[in-house]
Amino acid sequence: MKFKAKLSLPHTQLLYNLVNPLSRLHSSSMNHSDTSMNVSSSSKSSSSNANAMMNNYNSSSNNNGTTTILYLDNDKLVLSTRGSSHKNDSEGIFCFAELITTDGIGIFNHHVIQSIETDNAILMEVCLVQLKTALRGVLGTQKNMDGRGTGGMASLFSQEVTMKLAKRNGGMPHICLDVRDVNVGEGGIGVHHAIPVRIMRVEELQYHVPPRLGMPDVQLTLPRDRPLKTVVERLKGIAPQVFLEGSMAGILTLRIDSDGASIRTAFNKLIPIHEDCKSSQTQSQTQTSQSQQQSQSQSQEEGGGGGSGSTSSTQFGSQSQTQTNGNKNGNAPKRRRTQRSQTQTQTQSKSSSQTQIQTQAGNDEPVKCTVKLDTRKLHASLHWQATLGVRDVSSAVMCMWENEMLVLDVTLNPEIGRFMYYVPVHFVSSDELLS
Repeated sequence: MKFKAKLSLPHTQLLYNLVNPLSRLHSSSMNHSDTSMNVSSSSKSSSSNANAMMNNYNSSSNNNGTTTILYLDNDKLVLSTRGSSHKNDSEGIFCFAELITTDGIGIFNHHVIQSIETDNAILMEVCLVQLKTALRGVLGTQKNMDGRGTGGMASLFSQEVTMKLAKRNGGMPHICLDVRDVNVGEGGIGVHHAIPVRIMRVEELQYHVPPRLGMPDVQLTLPRDRPLKTVVERLKGIAPQVFLEGSMAGILTLRIDSDGASIRTAFNKLIPIHEDCKSSQTQSQTQTSQSQQQSQSQSQEEGGGGGSGSTSSTQFGSQSQTQTNGNKNGNAPKRRRTQRSQTQTQTQSKSSSQTQIQTQAGNDEPVKCTVKLDTRKLHASLHWQATLGVRDVSSAVMCMWENEMLVLDVTLNPEIGRFMYYVPVHFVSSDELLS
């Protein structure tokens, strides 16, 4: 089993910006294992330190029930984790991130992977807090070297970071992050971070994939220049729960009701996404029923028109006979008036059916959905807005399932991957919907 990859500094920064908010979903006790990890800044570390790192990692994972999965194959890198922090109420939140690893267009400039598992894949369990610390250490080293003002000092370190899977200290697997000092030689290491991992079977990935959901009730694109986190951060100190009402008209309303205050704030001019949404399914069903009604009305008109034509010929024949006989009782004018009344009735029924269809289509209100969730959980799922800049995000979509789930689907810029937060919601009663 082998894995080695090269990352540019911007991609290393992007990976850190992604891992940082994910690590905050875990309990604060894992931060103690972070500080006691004592990440080495040399090419060699003692066996006792490595054993202590592994023991801290195992104890923190077992005590907190936290599992973060790192999956690697030829095409992608996957991070899957669940919130476990009681401090910020992130328990129950599930996050799934997927990054493209194709050489040249993904997060890796170049990578090699060899595995006997299915799809040439590697699955491992890793501590996100320790991974965040290692990434921060690499980036901090580069920034310190660039900021010394010594002219060529920054050129001592390569502009690429090496990530690899290796055995350290008794054959224990580690994810290693290296920054090479070019003056020491090809094998010289300037900064070295080793993170203990646990290798797993690839088949176990099926237990760490996102839940299966149907089509969302509402999908709205969040504004890039108006972070939702800023508003939620203020609301979490006022009420423990918040109501989110999304409308396919492009409006997202946040509402809290407490003993001391009732606050409503709205984000308008949002872009609704009808693709793969229940609203699009409803519209297609409505259009199908309307087309069926139109076809039925047309078939009735055609059938009625044929009968009118045969009756007309008979009437015209009797009309000529009546005129020949002297038109004694005035029967011919009566028949003409009957024909005109039938034609007017058919025309009126056709126009009324079309008007009814147009009225039904015009009076359709935009689809709405209301979810109720913990304010702190919503805030924990928005930490990425503090670490990822506006330029780092291509789009962010909020998907809502009433009484089921809230999902934040974020696509990175450049589009080398995406990540999703799955936030559990509370049941909303009819009285709460009307309030």
